Amino acid sequence: MRNMFTGNFENSVNLMRSMLKRDKMYIIIWVVLLVAFSALLAPGVNAMFPDEEARLTVVQIYDNPLMISMMGPIYGKDAPGGFPAGAMYSGFMLVWVILAVSVMNLFYVVRNTRGDEERGRAEVVRSLPVGRLANLNATMLSALIMNTALGLFTGLGIAVMGVEGIGFGGSMLYGLVLGLSGQIFAAITAVFCQLSASPSGAASLSGITLGALYMVRGAGDSAGNDFLACLSPMGLASRSQIYVENYIWPSLVIILLTVIITALAFRLNTIRDLGQGFIAAKPGRAEAKKSMLSPFGLSWRLLRTGLIAWVIIMFMTAASYGSVLGDLPKFIGDSPEYLQVIGIPEAMLDVMSDDAKAEIIVTYFMAFISMMMTLVCIVPAILAAMKPRSEEREGRAEHIIARVVSRWKYMCGFVTLAFILSVIMQFAVAFGLYSVTESILETNPIVFSELLKAYLVYLPAVWVMIGFAVFITGLLPKASSAVWGFYGFVAFLSFIGGMVDLPEVIKGISPMHHIPQLSPTQLPLGELSYPPLIILTVIAAVLTVAGFYFYGKRDTLTGM
Repeated sequence: MRNMFTGNFENSVNLMRSMLKRDKMYIIIWVVLLVAFSALLAPGVNAMFPDEEARLTVVQIYDNPLMISMMGPIYGKDAPGGFPAGAMYSGFMLVWVILAVSVMNLFYVVRNTRGDEERGRAEVVRSLPVGRLANLNATMLSALIMNTALGLFTGLGIAVMGVEGIGFGGSMLYGLVLGLSGQIFAAITAVFCQLSASPSGAASLSGITLGALYMVRGAGDSAGNDFLACLSPMGLASRSQIYVENYIWPSLVIILLTVIITALAFRLNTIRDLGQGFIAAKPGRAEAKKSMLSPFGLSWRLLRTGLIAWVIIMFMTAASYGSVLGDLPKFIGDSPEYLQVIGIPEAMLDVMSDDAKAEIIVTYFMAFISMMMTLVCIVPAILAAMKPRSEEREGRAEHIIARVVSRWKYMCGFVTLAFILSVIMQFAVAFGLYSVTESILETNPIVFSELLKAYLVYLPAVWVMIGFAVFITGLLPKASSAVWGFYGFVAFLSFIGGMVDLPEVIKGISPMHHIPQLSPTQLPLGELSYPPLIILTVIAAVLTVAGFYFYGKRDTLTGM
């Protein structure tokens, strides 16, 4: 009988190559986006806060329990050589990028383990001369290659930017911490893939664990309890004090924990049956709920967890912006770069009193945030509108469409939820921003009704994005990536359009460009230009109707 270290891992390398080949676009897109985000933002942070005084001012503003719980502690404020730009960059960025890297690994591991089991691929592979643990081993090895590439290119990318205060050693440690954080979460996800009986269950448990680890870190950091914060890999990563002390011991602890958790995943995999999990799936109801007897009820059942999570996340994000609203004029007013980002001409402030400056800065910042938050709110709306396409790929849609349910009714449930969600998300963001501002400021400069109108005015642009997603789903289902390409183009124009002199015809492609840029605190609806909003709404309706028409005419999984 072959021992565990020969037969159980047989042909792991061949399986790993197959996974890397199959998922190469997934890996390339994630790695390129994360590397570009980390590398390109480094000089931007240094440009906005070019000297130590400006950096210390920002850190002092963020030095409160709420912001520390969100981002983690910022080290180096009392460093002998002065507060380096890299310390502020790492303090602001590290936790958020680790969250993104964790999500990347979550989907990758679930797809290549539980996902392959549910689709029947794992059973076919197991019928060949491969070891019992080969599939899990190949997944972890390919995840290791992905995270190694991410860490290496991130470190090199930041280093080649040549930003003062962001040295080569610290940059490479930053990349190492990102890669190790991704690998430990790949191991955590691998454990839940053994415990759960389904891909969705494994993804949900992993996502809940990621959120719990984030909150444990936040609770420890805000309370100054290092032990509690270090129970989370994100808390350990922060203790590296990158660009300040550059400690290596947190990375060694993360490596040790990764090995232990990975070994646990392998052990669980050896004692469970293929397609089963240690947490048994709950038996279904004898009869479906009445709400499940309609296409809309089915759509809501499939999407409700994700949609509710998105609403909560956006509410909390908006609340975090509201918590610093009172301190904004203090550090934005002295930063020409920040003023340019939010669209305030510096000459405008030179002739204003201090009170007027504070009011105009808050006003423009709120307008900028409304645009940025709307861009984020578009993501779940697009995901809901494109759910029929993912159901087709998983082979579930054909079982419903083959019955008496028409294609149009089936798609209508998902698209209707997408449009409803677009309104709810805008309301949640406006309420989150207003409620926290109301609770922390003696005099709230925001009127809720006017703030809500400022967010709702973006709805026609959001609807165009939803309509485009429906149109592509109906006409060109295999080109669904074009929806995200267009979204990336819109987001890019929204951020840099005011700072770069681009041709009007290019700016005009983005629906966000046609939304009137009005003050969220003083929205003069009587002076609002309605024709652009009406035109955008008509375009959204035409795209949606065309998408329904083509979806009803085409074959499943194919175009026209």
